[in-house]
Amino acid sequence: MIYEEYQQVGSSESDKMGRPPRGILEPGITEEVLDLFRANGTRHTYQKNQLVIAVGDDFDNLFLIEAGKFSFSSIDRNGRSSVYGYKSPGSLWGLAGVLLGTPASFFFESVEESIAVCVSREALWTLIDHDPVIRRAIIRRLGWAVFEATTFGHEERMLPLKKRLANFLIRNADQDDVLELPQSVLARNLGVSRYAVGTQLQMLKRLNLIQIEYGRVRILDASTLKRFGERT
Repeated sequence: MIYEEYQQVGSSESDKMGRPPRGILEPGITEEVLDLFRANGTRHTYQKNQLVIAVGDDFDNLFLIEAGKFSFSSIDRNGRSSVYGYKSPGSLWGLAGVLLGTPASFFFESVEESIAVCVSREALWTLIDHDPVIRRAIIRRLGWAVFEATTFGHEERMLPLKKRLANFLIRNADQDDVLELPQSVLARNLGVSRYAVGTQLQMLKRLNLIQIEYGRVRILDASTLKRFGERT
């Protein structure tokens, strides 16, 4: 899982669960990098349920989440809002959009009163041009994104749902081993029905690997869940 890369950027240990090591909140991103973003960005406070970016808006800023929680969502074909995930402290949002100049494809809003550091496109490119630490971090972060996309594509073709679900939970849980996604969104991410996901979640619950809560899944035994998802 490219753990050597994390060790080179200051990780004390690698996470055996298939995620970045604890203490590195985004793959390839260290506290040194976050401090550079803070020094070159502007700190903003957002009120609860404040829309920050709408679908189609330009990405003028990279967001570093410092406190609170943000959601990213879209509107489905029936006009209903569907939350795809959340961003918590230490997370980044908008890196690809800022670098590529592409419009936003999700709504991004604060779930509660939250704080984020906004790094403008100009400031980000200045950092990339002049700071090798930032360049290496962004290359690693984008490399991890490609790796995740490739792995997901392989799993879609090769693994049964129960293993894909276990791997999805492991990869996307936060630092507290919690994945804050409703079952309908889990199902959409895995390309199956909500009923199918619910059945598999209940099976993992009976094995005492997870706890199902309203709008979230809590991992109780990450090491066993990781082994459950292995390609065997």
